[in-house]
Amino acid sequence: MNIYFDEIIEGFRFTGNAEIEPAEPATDIDPAWPALVTVYALHIDGSHKDCLEIINPAIVQRIEKMIAEDV
Repeated sequence: MNIYFDEIIEGFRFTGNAEIEPAEPATDIDPAWPALVTVYALHIDGSHKDCLEIINPAIVQRIEKMIAEDV
């Protein structure tokens, strides 16, 4: 599932698109899997340039964690 996100972190507005793979419960054979979130487009403060390749990966991971907690 693809989503649009809008998060504010330390005074900066991060917007973009992410893909969410929903969590799966445990079965007799397989363990449970948490929801997986992958940000694939990231813009800062309304810019039109994709900043995913130049932003600190820790910020991207923080955004992915925030999205996963909302799912």
